[in-house]
Amino acid sequence: MKTFLKTTSRLCLIASAISLAACNDEAQIQSNVDKVKQQLIDSVQQTQIAKNTFANPLFRNGADPWMHYYEGNYYLTTTTWASELVMRKSPTIAGLADAPAHNIWTGDDPSRCCNFWAFEFFPFETPEGTRWYVIYTAGEEGNTYHAQKNHILESEGSDPMGPYQYKDTPMKDHWNIDGSYFKHNGELYFLWSEWHGEDQVNLISKMTNPWTLEGKRTVITRPEFDWEISGLRVNEGPEIIKHDDRTFIVHSASFCNTEDYKLAVVELTGEDPLEASSWTKYDEPFFEKGNGVFGPGHHGFFISPDGREDWLIYHGNSSPTDGCSGTRAARAQPFTWHSEGEKQGLPNFGKPMADKQQLPVPSGEQGPLLAKVQGVRYQIINKDSNACLTTNAEGEVTVGDCAASASKWIVDPANDGLYRFANAEFGSFLTEQQCLTGTNNQITASPWQSSRCQRFSIDASHHGWFRFANEQSINNLQLANCASKVGSQVVTGENRISSCTDWRIEPVDNVAITNAYSGKVIGVDECSLENNANVTQQAYTDKACQKWQAQATDNGYYHFQSLNDSQLCLAIETGEQVKLPGNLVQAACTNENSEWRIEFLQNGTVRFVGRKAGAMSVVKKELISNGANVFEQVWKDSIDQHFYLRVAN
Repeated sequence: MKTFLKTTSRLCLIASAISLAACNDEAQIQSNVDKVKQQLIDSVQQTQIAKNTFANPLFRNGADPWMHYYEGNYYLTTTTWASELVMRKSPTIAGLADAPAHNIWTGDDPSRCCNFWAFEFFPFETPEGTRWYVIYTAGEEGNTYHAQKNHILESEGSDPMGPYQYKDTPMKDHWNIDGSYFKHNGELYFLWSEWHGEDQVNLISKMTNPWTLEGKRTVITRPEFDWEISGLRVNEGPEIIKHDDRTFIVHSASFCNTEDYKLAVVELTGEDPLEASSWTKYDEPFFEKGNGVFGPGHHGFFISPDGREDWLIYHGNSSPTDGCSGTRAARAQPFTWHSEGEKQGLPNFGKPMADKQQLPVPSGEQGPLLAKVQGVRYQIINKDSNACLTTNAEGEVTVGDCAASASKWIVDPANDGLYRFANAEFGSFLTEQQCLTGTNNQITASPWQSSRCQRFSIDASHHGWFRFANEQSINNLQLANCASKVGSQVVTGENRISSCTDWRIEPVDNVAITNAYSGKVIGVDECSLENNANVTQQAYTDKACQKWQAQATDNGYYHFQSLNDSQLCLAIETGEQVKLPGNLVQAACTNENSEWRIEFLQNGTVRFVGRKAGAMSVVKKELISNGANVFEQVWKDSIDQHFYLRVAN
């Protein structure tokens, strides 16, 4: 892991700022550097956005949780029982409790519309780059339980938030749930659970791709011990974990409606995973009720931010009578591996942590760390200089060439209605160095240290301009001495009201405009190339007519050009044949109603505001339907007016 203070010359300069000792006095330099480090540590601890500990439950009504830590953020999904798949993200584990729910997929196909359960998401490397595959179960309209089946989504790119397109269901002909992936000796396998007579069992099959099964299907676990048959005879939720060249399936056992739901372990001891004889089942549970937590199960595993700790994510109840309801809460705790005796090499999950018991956050969460945060890349352009916020390998922040790779930033929601600016080139974060005192403070691009000095509000100024105020100091980002010259240093200072402190935020990537309620994207009907073709919301299918490119006009307004035809832009319909007041269409980019500004809201969404009219919305009575009209209306701050921009290259 790199740190920002990484060169001898820079250490010397910092040390000299504290002492007049000559830079050739190595002992004095080291002493001064140690002082600087301690000052930095003290400052960070005063400004940390989260404590060094947290307590379970992480998230109430958090059944069937699944979590990854990926490139600077935790990502969490839990069962919704509705027609929507939502994901939460946060740079801190405690922040997941209040993180906004991003709707990444909504079902409106009657064959797979309803009763969504047990989401899992996995990153696979493909020829096109990293892609995420989401497994979820869903029922049919009017038959939401007995028709439950696994379904697969694929992400457009490397962002766990999507957009996603539907691929297929691996098994169309019968009830099957709790799908998961298993990679072994270069082959991909699918694990899942289904009923065989009175037994709910776990199975495995090889896959030709992440949504298609191939050939033999083998039962690898079924209920056989007394502790697996409480309530009903159930084995479900099979999950793979590997350690020291050993491979285990950890699965849930007994009925979830009882307090005896628990975790069991099976080990791959043979050569062929498709042979039942290759798996050895242990005759005792590995994780069960305790410390006032009941029915702990349906779990997953994740690695701490620094890669040093193994963590268990699971759900459990605070009462023995709660059962399979919305009372199940998502919980997380670290686990180890037995180092001696008969259990050597086996996972040691211990006992569930009691409610409100404090435990250390996953190691590395507080940083310092660099991360290639996922999301749309933006240019952040200073009004007075017309140059872009940029940095270099040493973390110096100036305004410069907008075409440079170091001038691209991810505007990342970071809890509490605030944002962090992550550099797409270096994985560093915009930081006010002395945010506890003074103004005209130096701005650097530094490793993430979970500090309030690294979070900013994005406040609308006028037209499409913004001010960025540091959370801790409330100082505004600006050029030193209100300069207008390219290459000027970026600092923070007082708010000068439309002078010096104005910036605009311009998307660099092609984007999918995703409605926050439906998870569907804004596209042109039937990918028409006609002027005034209608614009609706649609399930994402990776079509050019669902992708848009921002082109700046003036004062922070943009045309959003259709990738289907660069001469046509998102616009408010005009003329005598208007279908609906404020209806959106694709029209010539010269149309006066084709200019928009985007405003970043406290819940991590954006709103689109027309230069000549109100805010973009989706027809309310059809909020999750494919083909629902998109139009503009007076801003009411309703969910149909909130959108996400997702990368759609």
